[in-house]
Amino acid sequence: MALNSRVLSALFCIIFVWSFLEISNGVQSDIDCLKSIKHSLEDPYGYLNSSWDFSNNTEGFICKFTGVECWHPDENMALNLRLSDMGLRGRFPRGIKNCTSLTGLDLSNNELSGPLPFDIAELVPSVTTLNLSRNNFSGKIPKSFANCSYLNLLLLDRNQLTGEIPPELAHLSRMKQFNVSNNMLSGAVPDFGNASFQADSFANNEGLCGRPLKPCKTPKRGLKFDFSFKGGFVVGYVVSTVSAMTIFMSYYVVCINEKKRDKKKKTLSKERTSKNEEKEADQINQSQTQGLLQEATKKNSQLEGMVTKMNFMELSEATNNFSTDNTIGVGKMGVMYKAVLPNGSPLAVKRLHGCQSFEKNFICELLALGRVRHNNIIPLLGFCRERTEKLLVYQYISNGNLYDWLHSKEGNDKILEWPLRIKIAIGIARGLARLHHEWDFRVVHLNLSSNSILLDKNFVPKISNFGGAKISSFEGMMFIDSNDTNSSNSSFVDSGVWELGFVKKDVYDFGILLLELITGKEPIQINNFLNSWNGSLADWITHLLSSSSDLYRVIDKSLVGRGFDGEIFQFLRIACTCLNFFPSQRPTMFELYDTVRTLGERYGITNDSELLRQTEIAAANTSNEIVSVEIA
Repeated sequence: MALNSRVLSALFCIIFVWSFLEISNGVQSDIDCLKSIKHSLEDPYGYLNSSWDFSNNTEGFICKFTGVECWHPDENMALNLRLSDMGLRGRFPRGIKNCTSLTGLDLSNNELSGPLPFDIAELVPSVTTLNLSRNNFSGKIPKSFANCSYLNLLLLDRNQLTGEIPPELAHLSRMKQFNVSNNMLSGAVPDFGNASFQADSFANNEGLCGRPLKPCKTPKRGLKFDFSFKGGFVVGYVVSTVSAMTIFMSYYVVCINEKKRDKKKKTLSKERTSKNEEKEADQINQSQTQGLLQEATKKNSQLEGMVTKMNFMELSEATNNFSTDNTIGVGKMGVMYKAVLPNGSPLAVKRLHGCQSFEKNFICELLALGRVRHNNIIPLLGFCRERTEKLLVYQYISNGNLYDWLHSKEGNDKILEWPLRIKIAIGIARGLARLHHEWDFRVVHLNLSSNSILLDKNFVPKISNFGGAKISSFEGMMFIDSNDTNSSNSSFVDSGVWELGFVKKDVYDFGILLLELITGKEPIQINNFLNSWNGSLADWITHLLSSSSDLYRVIDKSLVGRGFDGEIFQFLRIACTCLNFFPSQRPTMFELYDTVRTLGERYGITNDSELLRQTEIAAANTSNEIVSVEIA
């Protein structure tokens, strides 16, 4: 028994060291990966040239690159590359094989050409979502795509692919979305078993046949007829009539399809050369968005009645024509205005910037907040989508955001007492627990910061800014892509990636928020303290807990000597667990809420009879297959 224990311990150490070395190597290889991609692709609009600056070389610097999403913001390990709609030219970037931890790749809506890589499974072995649609890729679909065993989503539509769909693709048991429409494919559609792909996934490939398209024609050999003359005549007449009708209908359908394709080609050609391209694109985008909103309302019955479609002119009047005097906040997505209704009721109206790239943020926030109602989440009351205007209407929160209270300028009398800071931390944890652990509808914020925490008149925190969130639903929902708002799309995300790659990102950000509440310092100032310490944030906190002189140097001066030291130490220990380098070792938000709420009992803050209803937060160990809405 002792021998077995020693063997297991040794094996664990080997695995741990190997994993650490693999992660360490992955950091440099990911940097090499992005360098290779930048050098191998033409970038006529300068998206990569202006953003991908490799001279920085600090921790997590690639995470700020356009289109790069990292596993953690403080390390150079790419989780997803979203390089869609950038006008990129060239072949498939083979240097991507150095992004060893990549799970998502989106190169859609560019001008990439040439054959698809024959060794795709070696280039991106762990990829779960692969979007190569709307390019100029040609040739056959390689059989090796079937070796990407983690694939949940494969989009190859709107290219120039030829040949058959490899039958081996039917072995991808995790595939939940597949689209090869608008190519030049032929042959039989493989039998994907339980995966029910609609005809739209294979449309506009003249040579394709088989379920869910028209049946494939099979030659009939050796048939013998033994009918009387009369019976043969009747059968012959019926067969001839049916054949004539079939030929006519086939010819008619082909003509109609050819006319449609010619019309599409002419339309596309005009769009490319038109001086009013942006205006036309916005009209198309508006139509798609309205259709998506309608389908969202259909698929989410709870959305209907909770979020009201509002009139643009009425909101314009309520904000005094969006006067700068009514501005209460400016963000990367848009400007927030205070609005006052004729009856005197105040509202907050977010007017999104006109850029098309914010369509996905608009839809995401609408779906997330339209469904979720919780005391610690900002209430969404209405929306407006008219022409180029996109507006979201919220309850007006009078006390501003947490950032302004924690980092107010000198001379400002905004001071948060320690009991209020505990109250705020508990409320944020409770709201995130609701988002993460509701059994049938879960949301990961992915952009949590003190700027996104609003405080009402009683300093109850309200989580806001859901434009970059990811949503999962046990009931099943739409996949929304910034370049293709086709509402029939759906995407599934592996539960391991969901839990560690997305959910634990919120846990990490919650740890940063706790440090802000304790130190009163901005995240950038916290990083400056860290620069003098050779280690991670968790290591730094451990050092602070063992060195009182350094600890009191960083704690908010308004809290020192007030009798809160014990509780501050507890909060630091909680923050330390949130900032663990390994996501799997970070607690869940349900566990964090259960921990921090005990600190509020001394001040009579918590009231679980109202806030922890069984229908509000499911047990943390509930496990269901997750259907994901991939939006950020």
